[in-house]
Amino acid sequence: MAPRPRFSPEIEQVELKLPPGRKMGGVLAVDFSPEGDLLVLHQHNPPGGEYRYPPSEDYLPDVVRFSAGGEFIDAWGGVDHIPAADGVPQWPAGREGIECDTEGNIWIFGYASDDDAVLKFSPSGELLLRLGQRGRAGDDDDTRFLGGPTSCYHDVERREVFVSDGYRNHRVIAFDSDTGEFKRMWGAYGRKPSEMSAEEGFGSPVHKVAAGPDGRLYVCDRIGNRIQEFERVPGGAKFLREVEIAPGTQNWGSTFDVAFPEGGRFMYVCDGSNIRIWVVDLVAFEVLGWSTAYDATEGDDNRARHYSLVHRFRLDPGTGDLLLCCTSQGLRRLRFAGIR
Repeated sequence: MAPRPRFSPEIEQVELKLPPGRKMGGVLAVDFSPEGDLLVLHQHNPPGGEYRYPPSEDYLPDVVRFSAGGEFIDAWGGVDHIPAADGVPQWPAGREGIECDTEGNIWIFGYASDDDAVLKFSPSGELLLRLGQRGRAGDDDDTRFLGGPTSCYHDVERREVFVSDGYRNHRVIAFDSDTGEFKRMWGAYGRKPSEMSAEEGFGSPVHKVAAGPDGRLYVCDRIGNRIQEFERVPGGAKFLREVEIAPGTQNWGSTFDVAFPEGGRFMYVCDGSNIRIWVVDLVAFEVLGWSTAYDATEGDDNRARHYSLVHRFRLDPGTGDLLLCCTSQGLRRLRFAGIR
């Protein structure tokens, strides 16, 4: 077997210190600020699974900032945090993702049926830019409106933000990150998304776009159980190659999220359906193996069998550990155990 990153079989709870009398709901996504603070996007799901919009008063606002040691710093967000548009609230009804770029800007996404906006905030929570509009969906040809965006990569130097779009569309679309001007878009294999068949094109959702250590862009076609690699070219992107992850996976698909550990040799893939973390060799672009993302075999506790759903993850740059965003079990830590 080729050497690859390994993780401890024990899944640890990440201890976060909340203000007295306050709560957090299911953790949808996390990211680290440039200063090392932990940003958590959460959502209260009451019995029955329906999202609550807005949450009850004992729950913290949707974006919570903690120190590296888990101390509460502040929280903000919610339906009244930003202006409505055409009478429609622009804060997402279903919270989906959070990305923090190298300038400290915070990008927020939603998953509910009308959540068609990307929100860019300052580190303190001031709205800087809105891409698209909640409640006004665009199709795969639209250069202004979006269809369920899910994540982004912000190229700070070039002032271009790449958005995975999304829960209803089948593309990556890029904008000027200051003005919102359209820059480029592409679908699977770098082709025009609206001209592709359902079999060839990205499925829904296009769940993640991220930059790798080589500057190439990696796109998670979640239902398609694959990740495609692209090189940026003027006006679009050039398809390079793809890797299948757990082919044949049903439910929600296998490619939820990606991360790139230091050294540029590997890519981690978060598989929410199979509750696994896959390791891909970036040179050969082949799967090397997987680590479980839940405790197995036997125990004395009266808990659910796994931490369904592992929606997203983040690589802790200081330790190499993975923080698992478990929608019903909070935030968990998968400890890095070396390469062997």
